[in-house]
Amino acid sequence: MNIKEILIINQPIGNRGDESAHRALVRSLNQALPSVHITTLTFMDWTNGISEFIVDSPNNEYVRFLFPHNMAAEQIALFLIQHRLTKIGTNLHPILHRLLTYYKRADIILCAPGGICMGGFQNWKHMYLLQLARDLNKPLAYYSRSIGPFPTETALNRKFKSLSEEMLRYFNFISLRDRQSKLIADEMGIQYVSAIDTAFLEQPRCEIPTSIKKNLQEEYVVFVPNQLTWHYAYKEVSSTLIDEFYLEVIDIVNKAFPNNQIVMLPQLCSNPDNLSDYSYFKKLQSLAKNSNIFVIPDTYGSDIQQTIISNSNCVIGSRYHTIVFSINNEVPFVALNYEHKIAGLLEELNLTSNMIDITSTFNDAPSVKQTLENFYTTLEHVRNNPPRRDYANNLAKECFNNFLQSINSTNQ
Repeated sequence: MNIKEILIINQPIGNRGDESAHRALVRSLNQALPSVHITTLTFMDWTNGISEFIVDSPNNEYVRFLFPHNMAAEQIALFLIQHRLTKIGTNLHPILHRLLTYYKRADIILCAPGGICMGGFQNWKHMYLLQLARDLNKPLAYYSRSIGPFPTETALNRKFKSLSEEMLRYFNFISLRDRQSKLIADEMGIQYVSAIDTAFLEQPRCEIPTSIKKNLQEEYVVFVPNQLTWHYAYKEVSSTLIDEFYLEVIDIVNKAFPNNQIVMLPQLCSNPDNLSDYSYFKKLQSLAKNSNIFVIPDTYGSDIQQTIISNSNCVIGSRYHTIVFSINNEVPFVALNYEHKIAGLLEELNLTSNMIDITSTFNDAPSVKQTLENFYTTLEHVRNNPPRRDYANNLAKECFNNFLQSINSTNQ
């Protein structure tokens, strides 16, 4: 194998789940390819979120692509990709031009695991960094991602969908991590490797810090709500209605597990207070009738979070990676499904009986009431039925091995 350099792009930051996927992938690459240098490049990382993700190794390099004077690089990158001018524009722009150094020295460029940037979120920055690889005819891997949906209401929607289809046909390797993404790819005639979340590659364990231990009771349930109003599908929903729903969930959990502490684990990190899980969880804690709630600060990494979850009696979560962590650590769980990636994951693992769909919950009061009744029933059903991780772990390993084989064939 002649490969010497892998460049990882589009690494999502600010989320402990994405941290876990990054750590699992990079540790696996370090082990499988001990002579390969891995550069992870974050583009315009204003919060320095990548600093939370670093896997220490002489083979790993982290580049925070940000300068004192960026000359509107981020805005110009969006203009270039939307007008199909990435090649000429990147060469001419004095800051964007510096990206080419990292791209040109890479033997393969790997788009990091993540969500629906190529889909519902229509992330043009994501597309720009992919297009650079295509402009340079570099081997490009789209690793364990979700895709879709692709709306077509506006001209920009249609342009994004067209570019996405082109890109999906360019990739040398594609692995998709949920069933609904795979169905979309099947409809488009795109070949892919069946995958699952990359966090399933490993089951990390670490020492829980004393600062947490002293506040953590022996019996506890983990609850991870989701503010939701940040999501394109919930922008019109009242935040008060969402808060009241979660407070009812807390009451139900307290009745089902009367002698258990409720532990809230922030999934977001490196975010301003108004966008942080920690601030939101503290708000819910102050409103809740239950006084036995412990909100863990958002400064503790994914390895610690998975260790905490592994010792819990149950997990209730409306964040995708909270559910990944519970399955990965074989802990009973109830998933509050707010978008298709959670549903797709559980369909893949035949665990949809652990899921409550909340995509229509906030339409009216009867829907909220029905959802809470379903939640109680599901909680009783799952509490003594822990999931197994073996299928998910095997699927993650198969995807990784397929990627290694694709590298080998690319470099022959």
